[in-house]
Amino acid sequence: MARIRFQLLLATVLLVAATLELAAQDRKPRPEPSAEPWAGAAISDWGGKVLVQLPGGALRTPSRGQTLPPGTLLDSGDGELLLRLEDESEILVRSHTRIVLKQPERGNWDYLQVLVGRIRAQIRHRTGGAPPFQLGTPSAVIAVRGTRFDVEVNRHQVTEVDVFSGLVEVGAVGIRGASVLVRPGFSTRVGPGGPPEAPVPTEQIRPDVAAPPENMEVEFARERQVDSDHLRQSELGERPDSEVEELENDAQEGLEGKGEHDTGKPPH
Repeated sequence: MARIRFQLLLATVLLVAATLELAAQDRKPRPEPSAEPWAGAAISDWGGKVLVQLPGGALRTPSRGQTLPPGTLLDSGDGELLLRLEDESEILVRSHTRIVLKQPERGNWDYLQVLVGRIRAQIRHRTGGAPPFQLGTPSAVIAVRGTRFDVEVNRHQVTEVDVFSGLVEVGAVGIRGASVLVRPGFSTRVGPGGPPEAPVPTEQIRPDVAAPPENMEVEFARERQVDSDHLRQSELGERPDSEVEELENDAQEGLEGKGEHDTGKPPH
């Protein structure tokens, strides 16, 4: 009988101890959810005079397949750069563009900051509770869950967003609640310190823009070919002023010489 009482007492003590431990755990502050996993971006392809500056490093020429951690500065110069993110989303960085790769974190899910220039993004669709893909500019905050769109920042820090598929939410830096939803075929602009403009058809403000193909590698190859064709046409179709003057002088001398000899009379 005494043994049974001892076992019941022991069980009661253990139960009370377990209850107190659970209560103490409930009172402890719960850790915040960790940031979105981020492994930087990888350089899928590049061409032209592109420079990359890793955190704490100097500007250098990149290499294909190179992994770029958060804090990396990209300067495309007169070239172009194709980036692939960890979720297979892709960013085409056009010429004369500067961007900084960011570390997404709770309350700020920016993956990159466009300082100046133009990019074309193809973002894979995000479902469930996954946070949206977000990027920033000096004047705008842009959030998407899966879409294709262009972003341009001019030297006056005015941001333009052109959407080709999906929905893009465009907000203003420093103005809470000032945002618009931009659907395919429409564009908006945001200036420093002001709200986004009401979306308008893209053809009204950028009639020359064309919807990109779904394969960004094809788009990159096409853009590089266009740049090469423009360079070739420039080299063949434009001459230095000195060369033009020389050709004009030669032509004039030829005409004068022809005028002196072409008299209709046989030579002496």
